[in-house]
Amino acid sequence: MSLRCLVFILMWCPAALRAQSAAESCSAPQTDGGFLVPEQETYLHGSSLAYACNDGWKPAVEGWWATSLCLNGSWSHTPRCIDESSCLPPDIPNAKYTESSEGWYQEGWVLRIKCDEGYQHKTWEATVTCKNGAWSSLHVCERSGNACMVPPKIPHAVIILQKYQEIFAADSEVQFECEEGYSVQPADTKKSIFCLAGGWSEAPNCTKSQVPDVGHDGDTLDKVTKPVDANRGRGRGTHTGGSTVAETGSATTSDRTDSTSTPLVVQVTNCGAYPHISNGDVVRKSAMFIKYACNAFYKRVGPDTVVCYNDGTWSEVPTCKEAFCEVDLDEYANYHIKESGTIILKERETRDVPCKWQNWISRIRCTKGKISVSRCCHYLDYYSRLCN
Repeated sequence: MSLRCLVFILMWCPAALRAQSAAESCSAPQTDGGFLVPEQETYLHGSSLAYACNDGWKPAVEGWWATSLCLNGSWSHTPRCIDESSCLPPDIPNAKYTESSEGWYQEGWVLRIKCDEGYQHKTWEATVTCKNGAWSSLHVCERSGNACMVPPKIPHAVIILQKYQEIFAADSEVQFECEEGYSVQPADTKKSIFCLAGGWSEAPNCTKSQVPDVGHDGDTLDKVTKPVDANRGRGRGTHTGGSTVAETGSATTSDRTDSTSTPLVVQVTNCGAYPHISNGDVVRKSAMFIKYACNAFYKRVGPDTVVCYNDGTWSEVPTCKEAFCEVDLDEYANYHIKESGTIILKERETRDVPCKWQNWISRIRCTKGKISVSRCCHYLDYYSRLCN
């Protein structure tokens, strides 16, 4: 390469790098009704900002202040201040509803809640309404009386499911597979059970298959069952005729899918010691699953039910995340709050604290670990919703 070309490349590369860096930066977001910290025209990739909103406004995410991260020219969420009377998406387990393209809902918005299969509305109401920044009621979807719990154990068989579930809707059909050396008679019998009016139908029996064996002299010996190798431990499989045999302790099951498919669920004893989670513990034990719960002031993240797979591994284990707010009232001295010191609020807890004037209170909320403290207001105005 000539010296002239080399000089050209050295002069060209810095400009290209600057162009690439500019392409990855984020422009300052427009936050009408709020302010940014730090306030800049552009933000480099990987940098973050914090923002809060003026009186009468709130961030379009939980909390009275929020942060956002610049990632390749886009914000992890667009900083935005919305009217304080608007509502954020509700958290309703085992249910679905129409999600807003804006990410929030205006006051007066009515959401129709649809419970998942196997669940029903706890009350006759199937809607919630956004009123003054909160939903009209805490909606609950509970197990339907016609739904079924976990299928009963079938001797010498394994339930065939893509993933473990604890609730099955009415009329659900669940298939099972007999272990190697066992079959359902007659052969054309369907290997299924059904959820009927809250209970499972009776399952066909898996009985030993009698197969003829041929001796060296060509004579047929007495019918015997095919022996099972006792050394084939849990979580391992052997290949028989091109199909994988997944073993479940006392039962084995032919897995007719390839190795990348979801493993079969087996008894939890096949996976050994239960997984440990910080700030939580096992609260329910079953032959086919274990359930976790978190300690007070902590919230579960992930599934509460954990199962054992036929390869000897556990399914996804939950974690326990802090679900409380620690409020130092001394930091809010300019709010004219009468009390001082530190108080602890649970997640979603609201507490009224007295102000320096008689019958005036300040309302403190804990939402997703973030604190919201209101200005002092007469308690009658609070209860008539004249104060936010």
